[in-house]
Amino acid sequence: MLTNEQCVVQAEKEISTLKEDYITVLTPIVTKYQTDKKSISLSDFLQCQQSGNRYFNHVEQLVGDSGLLGAHINGKWVTGFAETCHSVLETLVTHMTFLRSWSNTFNVNVEPDSNAYANMQRMVIEYLPKNQSRKLKHKFIEAKLPITGFQYKSANDMEKTHLWKEIVAIIIAILFILGAIYFTFTISPLSEIQIFVIRSILSIGLAMLGFLIPG
Repeated sequence: MLTNEQCVVQAEKEISTLKEDYITVLTPIVTKYQTDKKSISLSDFLQCQQSGNRYFNHVEQLVGDSGLLGAHINGKWVTGFAETCHSVLETLVTHMTFLRSWSNTFNVNVEPDSNAYANMQRMVIEYLPKNQSRKLKHKFIEAKLPITGFQYKSANDMEKTHLWKEIVAIIIAILFILGAIYFTFTISPLSEIQIFVIRSILSIGLAMLGFLIPG
């Protein structure tokens, strides 16, 4: 059974394979039109659309899956993958421009839905410099493509603990522990109920401190 890391690596290899397949399909079609000055056929058009959809949709799906597999924890991976998403989205603009130029000829609807490719857009806007994401967003607006991912951030996987809450918890934990130690050595002799109270205070302090330690 594959580990989460191996699943991500395998998915990335599939991206490369799908990209090569897309280029393999697109190259002769573009050559036929630009060099030989021949019109493309409906079969060429559909083949280009389908191979492109497999490529773009796979990358889009991997963004969501990689979060579930914990890959976003790795800063180098997530930055590199955000750069990949940026490159894929730029290719998508060109891809849609090409399809639209022939869609009326073949009477085929090629328009994506309003939330298409939002995951990749969120990756770009979250992990790459703002000037890069702004330029890419402008390209999508000019091409009249969906920009949902550029406009709305994804929901947090879990609620982050505010720093001030952690500081307060640490202070309370230390005070409880020091208080328990102080009363243990300053009050003598200790009654059973005092021992019980001191033990309870120490337990609470240690538990609170232990809860804040990662791992």
